[in-house]
Amino acid sequence: MNITLHTFANIRDVIGSTSVCLPLEDGSTLSGLFRKLSSTYPRFDRQVRDQITGEIVPFLILVNGRSYRSTADMQTPLRDADEVTILVPFDGG
Repeated sequence: MNITLHTFANIRDVIGSTSVCLPLEDGSTLSGLFRKLSSTYPRFDRQVRDQITGEIVPFLILVNGRSYRSTADMQTPLRDADEVTILVPFDGG
C-alpha cells in the first residue's frame, strides 16, 4: 500500500519535501510508518523522540484529517491512499 505524508517545519527539513508518497506493508500502523521513516530518514527519530528518554514526544498526527496523538494512538491502522500529516510543535516567531 502507499500513503501520502505531509510535513512541516523540522520534519519537512528531514524529509526534504512538504509531501512524499511512501510504500508501506499492508496492515501497517502509525508506529510502522514511524519505523519506516526512521530507517529511511535517519534524522527523523531525533525530531520525534526525547533525546534523554527515547520516548516519542507529544504531538498531533492527522490521518485523512482526523486527529491522533503520538503518545497514545500509534497502533492506529493505516490504509492504502491515506493522507498522513505530522504536526510536531516548533518554536519561533
